[in-house]
Amino acid sequence: MRLRLTRFLLFLFITSPVVAQNFLGIAPSPYGGTQSLYLNPAFAVDSKYGFYLNIGAGNAHLDNNYVRYQAPFSLTSLVLKRVPDQYKFADGSVLFRPDFLGEIANGKPKSGTAWTDLRGPSLQVRLGDQVALGLTTRLRAAAQFHNASESLLSVVRAGLEDSRLYNIPTKDNQFSVNTNTYAEIGLTLAAAIIQDDYQQLSIGATVKRLQGITAGFLNNNGLSYRLLSDTAKANNYYMQVDQVNAELGYTTYLQDRGRSVSLRQLFDGNNPGRGWGADIGFSYQLKTDDNPDDYALRLGVAITDIGAIRYRDDRYVQRYSINTTNQQFTTKDFNDARGSEGIAEVIRDKLNLTEAANKKQFTSGLPTALSLNADINMGSGFYLTGTFLQNLRAKDAISIRQPTLVAVTPRLEKSAFGVAVPLVVLNNAFMAGASIRIGPVFLGTDNLFGMIGSNSNKLRPRGADIYAGLALASLRRKP
Repeated sequence: MRLRLTRFLLFLFITSPVVAQNFLGIAPSPYGGTQSLYLNPAFAVDSKYGFYLNIGAGNAHLDNNYVRYQAPFSLTSLVLKRVPDQYKFADGSVLFRPDFLGEIANGKPKSGTAWTDLRGPSLQVRLGDQVALGLTTRLRAAAQFHNASESLLSVVRAGLEDSRLYNIPTKDNQFSVNTNTYAEIGLTLAAAIIQDDYQQLSIGATVKRLQGITAGFLNNNGLSYRLLSDTAKANNYYMQVDQVNAELGYTTYLQDRGRSVSLRQLFDGNNPGRGWGADIGFSYQLKTDDNPDDYALRLGVAITDIGAIRYRDDRYVQRYSINTTNQQFTTKDFNDARGSEGIAEVIRDKLNLTEAANKKQFTSGLPTALSLNADINMGSGFYLTGTFLQNLRAKDAISIRQPTLVAVTPRLEKSAFGVAVPLVVLNNAFMAGASIRIGPVFLGTDNLFGMIGSNSNKLRPRGADIYAGLALASLRRKP
C-alpha cells in the first residue's frame, strides 16, 4: 500500500502533467507574441510583432505547501532518467522512498497544484496600428488538492503501515480534489480605443470553445477515520472510515478503448465535455518622451478563464452523493488502480455506489483569476515587471484554481534577444526563475530551484516549473 499511495502522491505533487498560464519570463514582454494573450488579451495591441506564428510551446508546473523534495537526486535527473544506480530496483525503476518528500508540519491546511499547458499552432497579426487579431489552440491538464489536513496527507504519504498513525481518531477533514483535461480554441480581438503620442488605452477579449476530455472531483464535507492493524492477519493494515459525507464525480472517457490525449480532441465529437470560456482585459501605456513607439509605463488588468465545461454523457460521466458509515479500505484495494479514474472507481465500488444513484453530469469551472500587471521601462532595454494573479473561485467550487502569486521580474529586452529573472512568491514560498529568448524562440523556468534542488545541495524545493516555445515572427513596421 505504501508504494501505491506514494506513487499516487507523486502523481499529484511531482510527476503529473498538471492549469495556469504563467510563463512569467515571457508573457509580460512585448515580444511575447501569443504567449502574452493568456496573461491579458489587450497586450495583443502592444506587441512588437506585426506577425507571430506559434509553432508550439509548453509548460509543466507544480507547487505545494505540504512537502519539500529532498531526494538525493534532482527532479531533472528523475525526469531525464539519470538517477544513480544505487537508487534503482533491479528492473531499473526508481526506488522513491516516502522520506524523499519531507513534510512541512505547521498545522495549516495544505494545497497543491500540478499542470501542463501545451500551446499548439497559433497566430497573432496586427491590422494597422490600432487592431490585432489572434487565433490560438491549446491543450491543458490539471490536478489539484485544496484545504487538506496534514494528518490525512500523512496517511497518503507514509501509507497504512506507519504505526505512529494508529488508533488516532481524526474527523471533520474537509478538502477538495479536482482534475480537468481539456482542449480549447480561442479567437482574440484587441483594439486601441485611445492612441496618441503620449498614451494608449487598449481593450482585448478572447472567446474560447472548450472540449472537455476528462475530469474528476471529490468535495469532502466531513470524514472521520482511524488507521488500524488487522489482528486476524499479520502485517495487514486498513483504514476504518467511521463516517464520510462527500460529492464524487469523474469521467471514464480515457479508460474506454484506451484513448490518449491530444489536440485532435478539438474535433472529436465523442468528448464528454463541452463549454465556453472568455478572457477580457485592458492595457494602458504612458509613452516615452523620445520614442512614441515605446512606453515608459504599461499597466494591465484582466479577468482570465471565465467559464466552465459541462460534462454530460451517459456513457462516460459518473457523479454520486456519498453519505455512509463503517467502511474499510485495505492495503490491496488500490493495487490495480490506474490513474485518477481508476482510483475513483475503487472508491465507488468500495462504497457500494450503484448506477441508480449516478447523476451522470457535473460542471467543472475554469481557473478564473484576476491578472494585474505593471511594466516599467528603466531605460537602455531594461524593464521591471510586477505581476499579481489572484484566484477568483470559491473554496468549495468544482473547479481548478489559479494559484495566487506575486512576482517581480527584471528583464533585459532587445528585438534579437531577451533575458528575464522572475522572482516569485507562491504558496508562501519564494522562488527564483530565469528565461532566455532568442528572437521569438524561448526557454525558461519560473522556479529554477525546483529544477536543480535536491537533498544533496540543501535547496529542497516545494515545486518545479519549465517552459519553452518555438515560433516564427516579423517585427511590426514603425509608423
